[in-house]
Amino acid sequence: VGGGFGRRVIGDDVRTVVAIAKQYPGVAVKTIWSREETTRQGAYRTSLAARFKAGLDEQGALHSLQGETCFSGMSINIGYTDMPYAASGTIPNIRLATSNLPTHLRTGAYRAPCYNAHVFTVETFIDECAAAAKADALAYRLQMLSGWDAGWANCLNIAAEKAGWDKPLPKGQGRGIAIGNWPFSGQKQAGAIVCAVAHVEVTPAGKLTVHRIDFTFDCGRVANMDAVLAQLEGGVIFGLNMSLNEGLTLENGAIVEGNFDRYPMLKMADMPEIHIHTDALSGHDRFAIIGEAPVGPIGPAIGNAIFQATGKRLRSTPFRKHDLAWG
Repeated sequence: VGGGFGRRVIGDDVRTVVAIAKQYPGVAVKTIWSREETTRQGAYRTSLAARFKAGLDEQGALHSLQGETCFSGMSINIGYTDMPYAASGTIPNIRLATSNLPTHLRTGAYRAPCYNAHVFTVETFIDECAAAAKADALAYRLQMLSGWDAGWANCLNIAAEKAGWDKPLPKGQGRGIAIGNWPFSGQKQAGAIVCAVAHVEVTPAGKLTVHRIDFTFDCGRVANMDAVLAQLEGGVIFGLNMSLNEGLTLENGAIVEGNFDRYPMLKMADMPEIHIHTDALSGHDRFAIIGEAPVGPIGPAIGNAIFQATGKRLRSTPFRKHDLAWG
């Protein structure tokens, strides 16, 4: 199923072909869907929305956290109910809930199912808490994770260092940071920890450019570094397009977009510098899955960087649908 990002295991295409072939007994049939048919009759990424509330003490630390996510399809909570901010014990009062969103649309596999959205909501909200506490976004996370698996702090510190976190930027530019783990956020020395720092620029008119992504990871050990780097680089690009561009519109219960004139995709000229750093590898005795992990922190890192550049907090994707003008 390599390169299928989960979709190939569904098998819907086989059932479609068999259903059509049965209408033509004794005749060889080749079924081809147009791009428009494929786009408008597919299985779609799980819709997900979240609501968070937090209480901060006099020092700005999280004293209470309440969250609820509502989503359709796959009930996967990786990066939400097992977030390390809750598992580390640094927040005294926590309530995390989920609810189901009934929908007539088929949902299916999408690289890093549900985690791709949970990391966006959690890491965006943690950034909001840091801003409310008037604290540095990196230092705030490090404090919350101080008693947790050291791999998280290593990934945060090294990504920030490589990105020049403390170096001042011109007006209209910003850096943002986000971290996640697939598929064991709530366990120590398990899964693949991944951290991204994004450097963005937003013109006064609202044109967004992602200049650079610095990315660190700890999956324990690596058997084939070239394969791991390919997975990480591809995952970063996947996360970039997902957060910047990808989004479908429903009208009267049907998908509107059919082709790339209405569904933009990143082009070579849109690519930022992507720097994958191996310094955070712990050497722990595990070879954790790496293909899905990098998708999670890219969107929130970019969104948090946009906040630093413009003061505008983005709470939904794709970012292309937001007015980023600040001039």
